[in-house]
Amino acid sequence: MNAREANVFACLVEAVVAPAEPLPSLARTDAIAFLDDYLAASPALNRAGLRALLHALEVGPRALRLGGRFRQLDPTARARYLERIQRTPAGRGFQALEAVAKLAYYGDDGVMRTLGYDPDLVIERGRRLRREEARW
Repeated sequence: MNAREANVFACLVEAVVAPAEPLPSLARTDAIAFLDDYLAASPALNRAGLRALLHALEVGPRALRLGGRFRQLDPTARARYLERIQRTPAGRGFQALEAVAKLAYYGDDGVMRTLGYDPDLVIERGRRLRREEARW
């Protein structure tokens, strides 16, 4: 993933998640690294499709004469643009991209702990149950 794609993705995450206290800012999560790893592990066709969606997301507002590229829009204009493209034939693709953005943010350990979910505790509880109940 290149720097522009990472920046577009960061703007997308901030638009769809809008992290506010007590949730950590995007910069304090591994959401961007998650996308990079996700793309690296994806089949070539999926990787190309997600990257194409990021590029389309970036230039779409300019094509619609909304005042600039996606990264240049203010948060309110980004949200309106995302709502607008949901109603287009390409809306399903952008919904998938938004789902990846939410997964990247909410999958961060710090975000999960802030929301009251401790993944380490859940894993340990599962391991303990397997031992106690002789599973697997």
